[in-house]
This record gives sequence, structure tokens and C-alpha cells, in this order.
Amino acid sequence: MGCGRMRSLLCLTVGLLYLQLVASTPSAVDRLREAKQALEYVSRVESSKCGGGTEETLTLAFNHTAWITYTDPAIRTANYLSKVLVMDDNTLNRFDDAMFYSFVRNNVHGDSLIFGSAIALEPGVYDKYARYCPYAHKKQDSVVAFDIAVRYNYLSNSTEWYHGVRVKDFSNASVHIDTVTFNSSDPSQNEVPIRQPVARYEDGRWTYPYYDCGGGDIWMVTYSAPIFAVNSTNATVFKGVATIDIELTNIDINQCDASDHDSSGALDVFRGTHNCQPTTQCKPLIGEGFRRGAYECACEEGYYFPNTSSAASAYSGYDIESFIDFNNESSIVPRFQCLRCPRGCETCVDDTPCLYPYNVPLRVVVLLVIAFIIAGCAIVAIVIHKNRNEMVIKTASPLFLHLMCLGAVIMCCHGFVLYGEPSDVSCTIEIWPFHCGFSVMYGALILKTWRISVIFSVGSMKRISLPDKSLLHRLVPIVVVVVVYLSCWTAIEPPRAVTITASNSLKFFHCGPTWWMFAIYGAEALLLLFGVYLCFTVRKAPAHFNESKHITWSTYNAIILGSFILILNQFIVVSAGPDIVYLLLMAKLQALVTITMALIFAPKFWALYRGIDLQDGGSVGVPQATTITGRVKMSVPTVSQMQVERRSVGVQVMPDEVYIGIVGPVNINNTQL
Repeated sequence: MGCGRMRSLLCLTVGLLYLQLVASTPSAVDRLREAKQALEYVSRVESSKCGGGTEETLTLAFNHTAWITYTDPAIRTANYLSKVLVMDDNTLNRFDDAMFYSFVRNNVHGDSLIFGSAIALEPGVYDKYARYCPYAHKKQDSVVAFDIAVRYNYLSNSTEWYHGVRVKDFSNASVHIDTVTFNSSDPSQNEVPIRQPVARYEDGRWTYPYYDCGGGDIWMVTYSAPIFAVNSTNATVFKGVATIDIELTNIDINQCDASDHDSSGALDVFRGTHNCQPTTQCKPLIGEGFRRGAYECACEEGYYFPNTSSAASAYSGYDIESFIDFNNESSIVPRFQCLRCPRGCETCVDDTPCLYPYNVPLRVVVLLVIAFIIAGCAIVAIVIHKNRNEMVIKTASPLFLHLMCLGAVIMCCHGFVLYGEPSDVSCTIEIWPFHCGFSVMYGALILKTWRISVIFSVGSMKRISLPDKSLLHRLVPIVVVVVVYLSCWTAIEPPRAVTITASNSLKFFHCGPTWWMFAIYGAEALLLLFGVYLCFTVRKAPAHFNESKHITWSTYNAIILGSFILILNQFIVVSAGPDIVYLLLMAKLQALVTITMALIFAPKFWALYRGIDLQDGGSVGVPQATTITGRVKMSVPTVSQMQVERRSVGVQVMPDEVYIGIVGPVNINNTQL
């Protein structure tokens, strides 16, 4: 208040908007624009000391609920004076100037936000002066009091803190009837009813904030409580105001966006008026007072401050607001922004990489090895097809040998999928070629062994018919079960690429393990163990028809080496890094594909190359069959193409490599031997 009251309407008008969206009120965009204009006005008035542009009026509403407690001195002072007026015929002549100054000085003393206090009276209430308005305000460590009515006419309709209350309708003002007994011998002074109008908080009025030019030279806002009296008709009439001034100079303006956990305040109108750019977030500065730009724009998570050598790691709100004052607001867009952290960094202070750098030459070598394995499988398939009529190949079921090659190639495609950086998509795709290829390759291998086991386990007079078509009918369900399982896995809980932090604090992406993965690995291990059991049942079969030794080695190798590599991969993934993990992938393919293919096909190709029998001690040439009548040399179809009927004890029928010792007449494809 002070001498600045003479220009209160000129300096008036920085408002604090209460952000409450109502359909009939202006839009949020309009409110933010008005709040920004108010902040610009704050900056302009402070810099010019009300020297220009002070006639602007920004009629903004504000949320004053945070200041309700500070209004109590004004309300109590007004109600006290109202009581005196009622008892003294609507005058305050019983007081002198010193008493009035005591009232306002008492309201100011203390460490609260109250900067000043005044009592402004209607003419005739205090007969000593035609107009009287004692006022006190803080000045450094003391309080200064004077009559501002000497300096300007507060009764003018333009004085908002007075006239705004004066014109209110108080016909419904609260009225209390008190009973007072005075110490007097006069009986009429006992239990005297006193009708007393009482001012409430709602009866008062807040002004818009204004700059107190020439007084405290501060930003303030005033609350005025009405002083009441009762006229001859017992109606409540207005007789003046008691005020308090809230100092805004030390109240921080928070221009940052409001959040759910923030407490509401009177200055919430300025929320969202900051000029922080994308990639930055606004943080209010505490203790800056009623100033525009009291915030800093810190980098959002995942971004870093461009000037890494600077002590500050955020843009100053003062610098941003100053830039806008001298430049077009649109020109701020490319400025005052942070740089994105290197990929994989959640937070960073510079462009130091957070992801593990891939060893591209090593990965290319691994990829070439996998490609070489695929090429080798293709060559094996070509050789099998070319020599399909040779007995060593024909008796081993060329169809299933081709299926083994196909399964091996499909498994190797697993390595191509994971060559690059793992992602949710690649982690989902890579489970399909590996497990589908495994079911085809090892399913074909084990079914071949199963056929031998079945033939050797039947009774002496039972007819055996297990052609390749019959085995295919058993292989298809195995593959279908795997496909259905993988489909459920993909649909319900697809594999995800997880971030792993290596021992050197660098991060890399890895396909995370799930119980689906361990379950299917367990099922595949059981399939291999079943193959070992089948090899055990045919271990005594003649070597001409018996691959059990090589199949056993293959399954043992797949179980032991495969499990070891799988466990090793899970335990060292954190310390090893992505390149070693990819190298272990190649090692797994070597154990499950390369070694198995070598154990199964190398003996056959060696026999083809040398033209020798696979039987121990066999000589070069066509296999021989021994009977009770002499030696029989013959070339026969595979077991899948023939039917064998045993007619005498001692007949031996081998279903893979058809080398038959005959003791009695045997019909093979209607040919009697």
C-alpha cells in the first residue's frame, strides 16, 4: 500500500490464475497466454520501476486459499472496530491517532508474509479528520506508520482495495447478538443485549497484485475486511476497511508444469508458462522471489547437456526469457535443447557409449562357419541322392538321411537370425528354426533306430512291415507337437530381448530365458535319452544293419555337450558379452549338427569311397550272405521295400542294411532264397 496507492491502478494487474477448467471460462491456452503476459509485465515494471506501461490491466483470477490464514488480523481488527462503532453511536472518537497506529503496527509485526496494514474510514467515523487512513509497513528491520489519506484520496471509485468492498451488498451480513453485564449499580446495565454485525472472510475482497511504487517498491496483494455499523433501522452499513498487504517479493513464481504430487498454491496461475524446449524439463528455483524466469531447464532422462565442460548442466530460465524478449519466440526452437544419450544409456553426461561394441570380424567368421556347415549338409544331401541305389545308402533309408540334412540346415538358420542385435522380433523368430530343425533331424535319426529295435523285438513267426511311409507317419506328429508348442509360446509369452549389463558396465541385448525355453530343452533331452535306450536294445545286431554305436555317440554328444553349452551360456552371459554368447551359439550348432552328421555319414561315405563292406573285417566287394547250403551274393531293396517271412528258426532279418543270414527258405519280395 503506502504512497504507491496513488498509482495502484496504474501498477495494478499482475494476476494469479486459478487453473480450474469450466466450460464457460476461457480456454487453457488463453489462460496461459494471459499468464505469460502478466509475467512479461512483472519483468517490465521491475526494470522500469513503474516508469512506463503501468496502465495495463490484466484482470486474472487467482487462488488465494493459501493466504487465508494471513487475513485473520484484518478481520479481527475490522470486527473490533465494528463493536466499538455499535456501542459509540457509529463513531470511533474514543480513539486517538496513536491508538489507530497501534492497531496497524501490531498487524505488521512478526515474520509472516504480511508486509503492511491499514485502517481506512468513511467520513464522519473519526471526526478529527475528513478522511483518515493510518497505514504501517515494514522497512528493513523496523515498521513505518503514516496516514496515506494525506497523499491521495482513497475514497475515489478507482481505489480497488477500498471501493471494491464499499459497493458490496452486506444486507445478509452475519449478525450476532451478545449479552453483556456491566459493573454498575444501574440495573439496566445487567445483561445488556448488543446487536453486533460480524465480518467473515467471504465479506472481504482481494485485490489483484500490484507493484508498490514509491512505498516498499515490492510486489504485493491486499485483502480488505469491511468495518460494519448498525443504522437506525438496525441494518448493517459499511463504515470502512481494515487491510493487510501480502508481500509477493519473496514468494517464488513457479512456471513449471503442475504434477499430481505438487501441493496447490496461490501462484499456480503461472504453472506451465515456462519456455523449456523438448528434451528438457522445467525445475523451479527456490528463493528467487516474484521474478519471471525463476526456473532452469534440465535435460530429460536419456539426454545430456551439450556443453559437457560447463559447470552448469541445465539452461537458465532467465537466459531463455531474455532471449525471447529480444528475438522471435519461434527462433528458440533449435536452441536450448539437450542431446540424446547414446543408444542403451538411460542416463548420461556425455556421448560415451553404453552398449557393448560388437566384434564384427568375429561374428562374420562365426557366420561363415555356419554357412560352411549348411553347405556341407547340402553336399551330403547331393551325395546321398547320387548314390541312393548303392546298398550302403539304400539300406539306410535315403529319405530319412535327407530329412536329417534338412533338419540340420533348418537348425543352422538359427545362427543367421541372431547375427545382428537381438530384438523382441528376432528373439521370437529364432526359436522356430532351431527347435523345428531339431525335431526333424533327431526325429528321423531316432525313428530309424526304432525300426531296427521293433524288428528285433517281435516273435519268431510275426510278419514285419515298416516302410518309410510308416515311419513318416510317426515323424509328422513329433514335428506337429513342436510346432503347436512353439505357437503357444509365441502367442502367450513370446521371448523378449532383455538388457544385460556386462562386468565392464557396458550393456547389450540378449534373448531372456523363460520356463518355456527350459521346458522344450527338457523335452528334447528326453527324446535323446530315448534314442540312447533304442541303441541299447539293438547293440547286438550285426554290424551290417547296426548304426547303434554311431547313433549312441551322437545322442550322448548332443546331451552332454548341448547341456554344457546351454548352462555355460546362462552363467557367463553377464561377464562374457554378446560376442562370446554368439560364439557359444556356433559351438552349440557344432555339437548338435556337425558332430552328429559326421558320426552318422562319415562311415557310409568311407564305405562308398573304398567300396568295402561295413561289417567288421569285411572285404572289398558286395556283401555276402551265408546259408546252410552255400554262399549267396545278392543285391536287395531296402527293408521298406520288402517283406520278409520267417519260416525256420535261426532266420536273422536286419531292417537297415539288408544283409541276411538265412537258415531255411525265406521269401523276399516273392523271391525264394
